[in-house]
Amino acid sequence: MKVVIIGASHGGLHAALTLKKLNPQTEVILIEKRNEVSFVSSGIILRMNQLVDELDKVRYLTSEELDKKGIDVLLNATVTTIHPDKKTIIYEDIHKNTREVSYEKLILATGSNQFSTNLTLPSKDKVTVFKSYPSSVEVLKKLEKAKSISIVGGGYIGVELCDALKGKGKEIHLIESADSVLFRYLGKELSELIEQKIRDSGVKLHLNESVIGFSNIDEETFITKTTNEEIRNDYVIVAVNARPDTTLVKEFLDLNANGTVRVNEHMQTSDPDIFALGDVISYPVRNSYRKSFIPLVNNVVRSATVAAMNVLGHPMKYNMTQKTTATKIFNSYVASTGLTEVEAKFEGIEVESTFLTLPCQLPFLELQEEVHIKMVFEKGSHKLIGGQLMSEKDITQSINTLSLAIDKETTLEELVTMDFYFNPGINQPMGIISRAAYEFLIEKYKV
Repeated sequence: MKVVIIGASHGGLHAALTLKKLNPQTEVILIEKRNEVSFVSSGIILRMNQLVDELDKVRYLTSEELDKKGIDVLLNATVTTIHPDKKTIIYEDIHKNTREVSYEKLILATGSNQFSTNLTLPSKDKVTVFKSYPSSVEVLKKLEKAKSISIVGGGYIGVELCDALKGKGKEIHLIESADSVLFRYLGKELSELIEQKIRDSGVKLHLNESVIGFSNIDEETFITKTTNEEIRNDYVIVAVNARPDTTLVKEFLDLNANGTVRVNEHMQTSDPDIFALGDVISYPVRNSYRKSFIPLVNNVVRSATVAAMNVLGHPMKYNMTQKTTATKIFNSYVASTGLTEVEAKFEGIEVESTFLTLPCQLPFLELQEEVHIKMVFEKGSHKLIGGQLMSEKDITQSINTLSLAIDKETTLEELVTMDFYFNPGINQPMGIISRAAYEFLIEKYKV
């Protein structure tokens, strides 16, 4: 079978590798418009935090390694047209020559455009986004020289950038239109803790503010205008509004209302020979009545596995997503899964929740670490539908436990009696999850 994949980021790469592992005889052609593959867009943050010594190292593998695995990689190849009736793809190579390639099955892994905005930007030298390796290299150089920087967007990328830039003698502004940072993933309790850490680091936090424009004042600096004030900057990073890239297929494939390609549970589009995955599709969310655009890499690679399996005739369905995330910011690990209280109410689910700060260790140990934990339950059924954690201790694996509990519709009572390990030198007889559930259970039923 001949399979063509458009896009060589996380999803396209994973699909190509999976196809070859399943059947080495499969002809796989990977088409990428850039001149490199597998660069991790958050690599800039890893480099700034000195977790890697070279930005170019933040890759899964090279095109040469893909070639050794029998995957034909076409770089600097921009697809211009897809002819689904003929099963052919037209693309331009680096010399602007038009080429054609045929397929038996096509996988769309075109991803999202980071980031879209309706604003008129002064110039890419002053206001920028980053995703590819070349753009990340350029952004790193600009950040080193800049003295006053605004970051637009208080999601993970924006907050992680603030953390990486703190303490470098720069004036940093974080601008978020919502009333809290990371509002898509955290409740107010944890958001407020993070916001205080941001302010304590010296970053100027602008909540409930939107950027409405920019104006030049001299060659070096310019004004970033928000709904509340004017900020003098010499560099701005826009970290908001990722959008699915469906330009190539919007005329002949069914799309959802949010602009993503409509797929079934097998990642198959309205054309049975075309599959789509990653940031170009929407995902079924546990405890939600609709599919949502959730550009997270863990969703991307899972959808890529499902697409590759079904392309080769092995029926496999995509499971629900809990939009499980984790990061380390301002010396704290932060993780979330499932719905927040606000999201649950939007879905029409009546909920109750608990927020606690619990010690990890028994009191006789010299080392004492705390965990902030939030759990959201459906009223009546007591079913867990959301969980959030924050601690200076690495508690990120516990969010996977909560994600699994949500997926399996685990109740409050079951969490209290769930079998978790105990070691007197590490934790307490009831693990953090069970203890939080236990305290909430007692609060609910005590006389």
